[in-house]
Amino acid sequence: MAVGTAVLGSLQFGYNTGVINAPQKIIEKFINETWSERYQEPITKGSLTAIWSISVAIFSVGGIVGSFSVGLFVNRFGRRNSMLMANSLAFISAILMGFSKMASSWEMLIAGRFVVGLYSGLTTGLRAHVCG
Repeated sequence: MAVGTAVLGSLQFGYNTGVINAPQKIIEKFINETWSERYQEPITKGSLTAIWSISVAIFSVGGIVGSFSVGLFVNRFGRRNSMLMANSLAFISAILMGFSKMASSWEMLIAGRFVVGLYSGLTTGLRAHVCG
């Protein structure tokens, strides 16, 4: 089960690296609509670009933090338990990203991308511990 989790978990890394670019216009429209609801004015091009850039780049930041945390998790909880705990991050990120539109919160989208980055960094490192 641990090896299966490691293999399937590492697929999230590749998927989340590429998946954000396909719906770029839809996400930008969501950010613009949310901004307009909150501030009663359309978002500036610079602010939209900054928010979009953060939402793309935050995945990598989460991945870095997650990969540097592998040793802490393995030493404290063991490999198997660490992998099972890391899987909860995938669910948390799915909830954050999935409900961001309902909550009218592009911040939830960014937080979800960060959490899935943590998950991807952890599972990639944990896979090396289990399979290596």
